Amino acid sequence: MDARPEGSLVPQQGWWNRNWRWAVPVGCLGVLASCGCLGALALGWGLKSVGTTGASVYTEAVGIARMDAQVRSSLGSPIEAKLPTQTSVNTVNGVTRARLDVPLDGPQADGVLHVDAEKTGDEDWRYRALNVELPDGTRLDLRSEAEKPDDEKTPDEAPLPQEGAPTPEAPGDQQDAPKRDIEL
Repeated sequence: MDARPEGSLVPQQGWWNRNWRWAVPVGCLGVLASCGCLGALALGWGLKSVGTTGASVYTEAVGIARMDAQVRSSLGSPIEAKLPTQTSVNTVNGVTRARLDVPLDGPQADGVLHVDAEKTGDEDWRYRALNVELPDGTRLDLRSEAEKPDDEKTPDEAPLPQEGAPTPEAPGDQQDAPKRDIEL
């Protein structure tokens, strides 16, 4: 009940002056809750992009990196794998392609595991790129020699040309060589 006499000319306080004690904390909590919800939503989308398919290539690639002797000597042991900073997992016509950049932390140094892999159906992952980038910029290729394309194999392991197959010529030889007609 209002104790002021009727017809009083004393101005009544505004809404803010009467309610600021509870409005400020509620407003601050509302802003914090909104930021938390947006952060959780972004994290959920990020984890969904990795999904179960991306998780399998993630765990397999991190396991290969942890077992590699060069990586262990460069980064130290144990090696901690963080959540991927860049992920892309796409499936088109039964072929799944995954690209990941996974930060690796070791006691001696940190590195980044770069993964570019694909698989068809229930086959194993085939790595188009699987390397660890060290802080000095060097990259350690973790693929086995069988997984590397012929142009990336070391010269002593590259397949020999078959008998009767033309041998590659040096760039200067191609200019001096006479043109040959090809019969079909």
